[in-house]
Amino acid sequence: MHWAWLGAVLFGIGLIVAGLIMVQQGRMANNDVRDALSAERIVTPADSDIPNTPVTGASEAKAQADVIWKHVMAQTGGKTYAELAQTDPLRATYLQSVTLRTALMESYLAFKVADLVMGIGLIVILLGASQVVLGLFLGLLARANSERKLVGSPAATPATTF
Repeated sequence: MHWAWLGAVLFGIGLIVAGLIMVQQGRMANNDVRDALSAERIVTPADSDIPNTPVTGASEAKAQADVIWKHVMAQTGGKTYAELAQTDPLRATYLQSVTLRTALMESYLAFKVADLVMGIGLIVILLGASQVVLGLFLGLLARANSERKLVGSPAATPATTF
């Protein structure tokens, strides 16, 4: 029982390592999505919520998807793919807009999931650090308790003779 505190410290170190890996993987995913979007060289149009901006992040991807929706709704008179006549040539335009918006929203989602993984990783790091501190505190208490027992033991006190 004297060394039980060491388990808490080792568990905390394991949590810290796991949290660091989560943060690193989230950052890598964020960078991968950003690089893929940047390679497409998409720039939001002037009537976007974020006008004339390269699409390299979550907010720009969502703004681009939203403006595509706005443009296609203007072209179709507010009708969706299912509401357009099967012979209407705008169905192909609508279908292309769905493809683009879906890809942009998947990028948006990927950014959000990467952010979530990094946030959870930070929480795991903090939990691990608190576990290490708790383990060290318990170790100090165990040490102080064992020293107190040594000082109070009969072998530690000088023998008195009468």
